[in-house]
Amino acid sequence: MDTSIDRYLRRADGVPAEIWVAPSRGQLFWLRHAPALFAPPVEGGSAPVRWWGIATVTPSTNVTVLNLRYQSYLNLIFHRTALARIGHAVCMPLIVASMLAACHAVPFGAPAAAAGLAVWWVWWAVRERDALWGASGVALVAVLYALAEVAHRALAGPAPLAQPLAWVVLGSLLQAGSHVLEPLPPRVTRSPRWVPVGEYVFGAPGRRHRPGTVLRRLGHLAAQTVFGTLDELVASPRLLPVLLLGLLWRLGHDRDRRAAWRAQAARAIASGNPGLDFIGIGGSTPLRIPA
Repeated sequence: MDTSIDRYLRRADGVPAEIWVAPSRGQLFWLRHAPALFAPPVEGGSAPVRWWGIATVTPSTNVTVLNLRYQSYLNLIFHRTALARIGHAVCMPLIVASMLAACHAVPFGAPAAAAGLAVWWVWWAVRERDALWGASGVALVAVLYALAEVAHRALAGPAPLAQPLAWVVLGSLLQAGSHVLEPLPPRVTRSPRWVPVGEYVFGAPGRRHRPGTVLRRLGHLAAQTVFGTLDELVASPRLLPVLLLGLLWRLGHDRDRRAAWRAQAARAIASGNPGLDFIGIGGSTPLRIPA
């Protein structure tokens, strides 16, 4: 472990933690200016801060939209099952295309939104010096825009499913549901660790929860379904180019980077408690600005 970056961890009692990649400048900016929101404590803190952590799961993911290293890591640790990977590969393009179709409600909204996506994704690729990824991103935006145009013309009736926003919500709900076979991440479980769904709801073998606890935790999961749907909606424009890059990697592009990054994520997963706010292990161990 690199002791020079270990100083960024605010350790929690009884939770082994290691950080393997230094936080980005964007992460450090938000840690400096809003530490309670972007490094929520494992325990304590005000009720709004606790619920912010529960609802967002990984708050810094939404302010690190050009940090490919961190976004790729989160994509790997959160999508471990075939169901999650297939669900996102199907639903994410549907969500983004439906978003573009919904932008027709504003004059020139759809072309402006598509242009914004293309600029964002190309700038990301420029930062990573990856011309193939950038060109593929532009091609993907063009396809999504064409699908949005078809949807805009086809979804013109009064029925609920004839509205693009309905497909945005439905796709986001299905995408959230594709995580059902994966362990629950820290903060969702009100703990610093990842926990299997069955264990969280019913308790570990030999230490089963009382019926009242089971009902309360089922309520937690119902609330998380709502939060998760919103999280997936917000995440889709950000993670779709990461999925595209994953496809390029599987086709043989940039093999060395793919192997190194996947090996690091696999090591974090094998620990049983991958880090959320950083690349490493330690579950919801918060980051901090070193003194």
